[in-house]
Amino acid sequence: MTERGFHPFAVLHFLRKTILLYLLPLLQVLFARNWAALRTALVQGAALLTVLAAVSAAVLHAGRWRVDAQGTLRVRWRLGVRLDRCLKASQLAALTIERPLLYRLAGASRVVLYPAGQKRTLTLLLSAQNAQFLADRMMPRRDAVAHTPRGGEKLAFAVLGANGLSTLALLALAIKQSRPYAPDAQTAAFAHLNRIAAWAARWLPMGTAWLLVLGGVLFCASLVRSAAHAAHYTVWRTESHLGSRGGFVRRYEMRLALEHLSYADLRRSPATWALGCCPVFVTAGSCRPEIPLLVWREDGPFLQELLPGFVLPPKAPVDTAGRSIPAFFLPAGIPCGLCLLLTAVSRYTLPALTVPLLVVTAVFAALLVGAYNGWRKEGIWLQNGRLTLRWQHGFHLHDICVLCPVPALTALQSPWAAAVRRTNLTLTFPGGVKCRVRSVKCSELPFLLF
Repeated sequence: MTERGFHPFAVLHFLRKTILLYLLPLLQVLFARNWAALRTALVQGAALLTVLAAVSAAVLHAGRWRVDAQGTLRVRWRLGVRLDRCLKASQLAALTIERPLLYRLAGASRVVLYPAGQKRTLTLLLSAQNAQFLADRMMPRRDAVAHTPRGGEKLAFAVLGANGLSTLALLALAIKQSRPYAPDAQTAAFAHLNRIAAWAARWLPMGTAWLLVLGGVLFCASLVRSAAHAAHYTVWRTESHLGSRGGFVRRYEMRLALEHLSYADLRRSPATWALGCCPVFVTAGSCRPEIPLLVWREDGPFLQELLPGFVLPPKAPVDTAGRSIPAFFLPAGIPCGLCLLLTAVSRYTLPALTVPLLVVTAVFAALLVGAYNGWRKEGIWLQNGRLTLRWQHGFHLHDICVLCPVPALTALQSPWAAAVRRTNLTLTFPGGVKCRVRSVKCSELPFLLF
């Protein structure tokens, strides 16, 4: 098999890690306002950059990779010392290909390989053709059953990919405060929210109004980013692999080995209840992508087609007798109480800060509501031969189905937990990925430890 070289962007990938070597001396001289020393530091930084660029170019020229017909990848680096690495296709848990806009303009791709059971990954900067060639050799896409979302399904994918939903009333307030549109256009676009926006614009202080403006802008930016991820989105399944690709500005592709899947994570939030569908994240090895593999409607069979045997935890609330209240409520309760105290103090000392503090308090209060939901529903069960668990993290409730055969289990009991026969369980999956379930009843775990 012919050996191939790396893309020249590999030099930039190395130089990016050494940027502090040039910036720290420059910052110290700049703050001291010693311009003669600044010029000297610039010359020294340029010389150091030239030397490192020359060394990186030599390493790039000496580095080669090749993959044979059986999917065995061999990477070698030879500059003074010899560093070789071999990775078989059967040892590969996941593979991702990222093509940001700058990389696409240069014809480059960043390939990240995730070996099964290891935290250490292998990153290669290759040309677009070589990246696709490597992916097809190590994780071939033969006889794939593909699915492309359309219409409302694609819209749901974009919305659920955003980092939470803001209300349209806040966005209407942002536009009303800045007044960028003509009154007729504004009335037509926000007829149902005009009264709420007018009330908020009248009673909220200017600082809070601009805070909400910023929230609306960040929400729109998050929504646009998620919509760009949903563009050209396709998910497929073969006999041995699972994969997806998509993206408009930042193209991405992900391939997962079915035999090395760790778990599937179905994330519920207020947005999922409103839209009637949930994003599903699948983890293999140490690969934990933040882009959902698919968006699943609970009345559809699509998830079972991609992940046969997937089961959900039971919907019924768990027995909360003796469950640890501090473990669930302290992380959000302490800052919420502190914000309430500051709000009460500001009412008499700095009234202008009262409403902004109330906004922050409302956020922590919402986290308290999520903690209560976790207190009622967190647990671990054995369902149809599959280990399932549910845990609350922030605003999201995670329904997890374990797909690997034997994750490592760690039980941690305090004296108070031991007295009520409860324990905290930590599941460690291949690749070092961990999930934690709090205050589980020991009598409900005969299939695990007790």
